[in-house]
Amino acid sequence: MKKTGALIIASSDFREENRDNEDIPVFLPMHPLDGTTVIKRVIATLRRAGLSPILVVLGYQKEVLKNHLSHNKVLWIEDGQYQDHDLQDSLELGLQEAEKHMDRAAVIPVEYPAFTKETLEELLKCPGSAVPVCQGLEGYPRLYAFGEQGEKDECRCLVEDPGCVLSIRAEGGIRKAGEYVKAQRDANELRCRNRLILSKEEDFFDPEVYRLLRFIDESGSIQSAAARMGMSYTRGWKMVNRLEKEMGFLFLNRCNGGKNGGSSTITEEGRTFMERYHAMEEDMRRIGQRFFDTYFQDFQ
Repeated sequence: MKKTGALIIASSDFREENRDNEDIPVFLPMHPLDGTTVIKRVIATLRRAGLSPILVVLGYQKEVLKNHLSHNKVLWIEDGQYQDHDLQDSLELGLQEAEKHMDRAAVIPVEYPAFTKETLEELLKCPGSAVPVCQGLEGYPRLYAFGEQGEKDECRCLVEDPGCVLSIRAEGGIRKAGEYVKAQRDANELRCRNRLILSKEEDFFDPEVYRLLRFIDESGSIQSAAARMGMSYTRGWKMVNRLEKEMGFLFLNRCNGGKNGGSSTITEEGRTFMERYHAMEEDMRRIGQRFFDTYFQDFQ
């Protein structure tokens, strides 16, 4: 049985003079997006969901786009009448060819590159044709089923993916797509986090204590520093007092009272301690990232 493949519509005349969106480049499919290009991101998302083959409908700048995708192992469909065709015309042309290669086609106009793999996977659970719906709006990709499957009612698949309705041809679309794609990548990216804690009989110095001291250094006030961190003045003092007790020297020079109230400054010994803590944190982060890349490269 032929499995579900994909059809990307990239035949439109994407020249800038045909639109008034200031962020749209001369040739939209090759616009940079999150470290790649618009069309290559679409292809990568399709491949991660296991779709094959991938067909691309070409028209305007077809040779440029072929060269751009020469190593992406996609199939070409040339629309010789792209100048007179709208999306529906190019879609029908593409579907005629796609039916020869697959049972269902996930169809994506190239100007909708921000959809997620999870949205595509939800669509694939539908038995026949399907359209994603986010916040009441229909988006892309859409599944078109051929043969008997295509005679079934279209499934309206509810998804929580604003990227599927985000066109980069809309006003500010390039910027919005970039921000959305980056946010999705950051949320799903496997990362390594180190937290340096110094202890004796109990923990007494960690990133929170370091930040408190740094804010005291900036403001000259433990009260202001504690408020900035969302903690009580009393808790801030307890942290400093425990630190000084454990280390056996003062971290703060205290100046009580006066017309403008008390103030606090970091002692020379305290500053040296802070600098070494920060330096060790940076070394741990760098070394930890190197080991993380070695041991977890296949999971990233």
